[in-house]
Amino acid sequence: MLKLLRWGNVLLVFITLLCYLSPYVSPASFWPLAFFGLLYPWLLLFNLLFVVLWSVMRRKQFLLSLACILVGWTHLTSFVGLHLPSAYEGDQVLRVMSLNTYGFRLYDGSRKRHDTDHLAEMFSVEGLDIVCFQEYPAIRHNNPFTAYFQDQTPLKHVLNTPGSALALFSRFPIIDGQTHYFNRQYNGYQYADIQVAGQTFRVFNLHLQSNDVSSIANEVATEGDLKKRETWLNIRGMAARFKHSASKRAGQAEQVAAAIAESPYPVILCGDFNAIPQSYTYSQLSAGLQDAFRTAGTGLGTTYGGLIPALRIDYVLADPRFEALDYNVEKEGFSDHYSVEATLRWEKD
Repeated sequence: MLKLLRWGNVLLVFITLLCYLSPYVSPASFWPLAFFGLLYPWLLLFNLLFVVLWSVMRRKQFLLSLACILVGWTHLTSFVGLHLPSAYEGDQVLRVMSLNTYGFRLYDGSRKRHDTDHLAEMFSVEGLDIVCFQEYPAIRHNNPFTAYFQDQTPLKHVLNTPGSALALFSRFPIIDGQTHYFNRQYNGYQYADIQVAGQTFRVFNLHLQSNDVSSIANEVATEGDLKKRETWLNIRGMAARFKHSASKRAGQAEQVAAAIAESPYPVILCGDFNAIPQSYTYSQLSAGLQDAFRTAGTGLGTTYGGLIPALRIDYVLADPRFEALDYNVEKEGFSDHYSVEATLRWEKD
C-alpha cells in the first residue's frame, strides 16, 4: 500500500509540473499542455492532501509534494489571494470593474433581457470610475442600457459601436479610442484613452474566444453515463472544441499584447480572457503588468459560476506604476460570470 501511495505521489508531482509548463507553450504548438493547466485546482488539492497524509504518518515523503507546491508558488498566488483588506485614502484612486454581462439577459434560459428600470436594484455602479462590459447587449439603435448608464449614473462617457458586444463606460473624458473585433462584433478588444486629473491612461477591454464547452460539460456532469457511447462522444467533442478555441485564443492574446506594447500611456487591462492563470493566453497578456488579484486579492478568485469549478477567467491587470489597493469579486447572480473590481492608485508626475 505504501509503495502504491509513493508512486501515486510521484505521478501527481509529474502531472503538476506539466501544468506549470502550460503558460510557456502556445496551444497552437502543443495543445494538451493547456488542458493540464485546467487541472491546477485539483492538483493543488491532492498535493496538499499528500503533504498532510505523509506528515501524519511521519514520513519524509511529504517533502515531495511540499516542494512541488513551493516551486509553483506563483500559480498558488494566482489561485488563492493571500492579502488582507487595507485602508486607503487620497484622490489619486481609480475604481475599475469588469463584467461579462450575459447580455443582461435573465439567467433562466428564456433569453429575455432585464428591464433597465430594475437594473439598479440588482447591479450597482456606485463609486466606480471605469466599467468594462463584455457580451454587452448588441442593440443597433437606441440601446436602452447605454442610455441608462449615461443618463442615470456618473458614467457619462462611453466607447461602444452600436450592435457590438463590447462597451466601456467612464466617469472621466475619453479623448481617443478604437475597437477591433476578431470575428464579427463579438470577440475582440477596444481601448480608450481616459484623462484623469491631467493624467492619461489607456484602458483595454477585451473578450477572447470562448472554449465553447460549457453546455456539453454541463450535460456530461448532470446526465452523463460513462457506460454509454454518447457520453464518450461528448467528451471527445469537448476535447476537439477546447483544442480549437485554445489555439485561436492564443493568437488573439498575442495581437492584444502587441497593441498593449504600443501604448504611449500606462495601461489598465480588463476583460473576460476565457483563460485561467495557468495558460499561455494569460502569460502573454500579463507580461509587464500586475494582476490586481495577486497583488490585493483575498481568498479564492473564482469568477465563473458554471459547473466547472474554481475558474478564474476574468481579470483586472495594471501597469506596475499603479498600486493595487483592493480587489473584490461580486456575485450578482444574473450572469454566468461574476464582476471583478479593483481599486488602483497612481503617482502623479
